[in-house]
Amino acid sequence: MKILNTIEQEAFDMPPVFNSDQRKRFFDFPSKIRHLATNLRTPINRLCFLLSCGYFKASKRFFSARTFHFRDIRYVAQHEAISLDDVDIDSYSRQSQHRHQQRILNFYGFRAFDQKARDFIFQEAETMARSQLKPTKRSMGFLCSLSAHKAEEVRFLKYTKCCRL
Repeated sequence: MKILNTIEQEAFDMPPVFNSDQRKRFFDFPSKIRHLATNLRTPINRLCFLLSCGYFKASKRFFSARTFHFRDIRYVAQHEAISLDDVDIDSYSRQSQHRHQQRILNFYGFRAFDQKARDFIFQEAETMARSQLKPTKRSMGFLCSLSAHKAEEVRFLKYTKCCRL
């Protein structure tokens, strides 16, 4: 099922674009997150971990490091005394990214999208299909249903993964 056009799909899979006030809010980290970042071995891991935290805090989703916005990279690097000369976004490994995502999910009380969440979505889909809502309204209903269940908090998926459900 296709819900978004190509431009909307690309925007959905990109990190949010922040103004300066939003940047300050979403990249202001609690001491526990700062402590976790300080214990990471390399500047690129510290930087990408913190950027992922900020983007997750704002959107409840993770993004490829290659899509991080330069203004955000520069902002976090300056506030964390990380020299941009010491980082290469392409060197951020998938293993590190996955490990960092798990820590972020745990910190914010979320869990990865798993079989339990998938079953919940299918149950909601059956209910909404019977109501004959348009696909866009159905999708928003899924998101509202997920976010209404604190115990069921799961991170949101990329657009293409949502469509394959």
